[in-house]
Amino acid sequence: MILYKNKGILPSIWHFHTGPTAKSLMRRLGVVAIYVVVVTIGEMFYTDLRFKDTPASFLGAMGILLSLLLIFRTNTAYDRFYEGRQAWGTLVNNCRNLAIYFNAVLPQGDMESRAFFAKSISNFPFALKNHLRDQSGINELEMVEEGERRDLRNFDHKPAGVSNQLWVKTEILYREGHISESQHINLNQYLTALMDVCGICERIKSTPIPFSYMLFIKLFIMLYVSLLPFTIIAAFGYLTIPAVILTSYVLVGLEMIGEEIEEPFGLERNDLPLNQLSQLIRVNVHDILQIQLPHIEKQAAKPGFTIVT
Repeated sequence: MILYKNKGILPSIWHFHTGPTAKSLMRRLGVVAIYVVVVTIGEMFYTDLRFKDTPASFLGAMGILLSLLLIFRTNTAYDRFYEGRQAWGTLVNNCRNLAIYFNAVLPQGDMESRAFFAKSISNFPFALKNHLRDQSGINELEMVEEGERRDLRNFDHKPAGVSNQLWVKTEILYREGHISESQHINLNQYLTALMDVCGICERIKSTPIPFSYMLFIKLFIMLYVSLLPFTIIAAFGYLTIPAVILTSYVLVGLEMIGEEIEEPFGLERNDLPLNQLSQLIRVNVHDILQIQLPHIEKQAAKPGFTIVT
């Protein structure tokens, strides 16, 4: 994700245009430039297909309709992005609260259980991040206990595996009398919330914006850009070329931004910073449960740059 500051807007603009989305946009603008140059030269020297009698209100009406569609498209994509961020915000808060609760109920000298919960709670955001990105590796996860019921390698759904570890360990502590019945009941809501967040994120990922809707907007933009040179060339002349390219930059750029942010859990520049959020949870949970982490891991949770990719 790109993190920017208002005072550094010019470097941010420059950095944006070096990214893959901007490069893809420039390639599409190159196609538009070739088209509008051919149309303009053809209209100026060889043929006359310009729409002389087309009312200006027709083009204006098409522009308004296209603008409304793009606004709805962008808002829909941002709603998905923001819902994903809300889900991860809930996960951050819930993991902290869960660590605080375990720190309060566990005996001060029970460092084994503290280390277990510090590792297990920290594992969940990393497992969820990898699950949402279709990465099945467990290199970022800390192995806490071996055993048929709790070993993460036995689970295809790694977030469920981590949640299972937490539930099993909590039940063991309850049956051994280290956790009272009321404490056990209160812990259940925090443990359940982990998989609730996972379900929200899976719903966002598995329910894309309908293809027919996306295709219709793309076709509408293509139609609008295709007709635009014929309607303004009489008034603009050779200035038709930069005018159409600039219009295409805005329309195509907005549509591509909507495409990028509608999948907030990916690896593109404007997706959510899941690596940083996961590391932040790990640092906070270990700190709450009084388990030391290397300094380099604490630094990884802090964005120390104006622009971070």
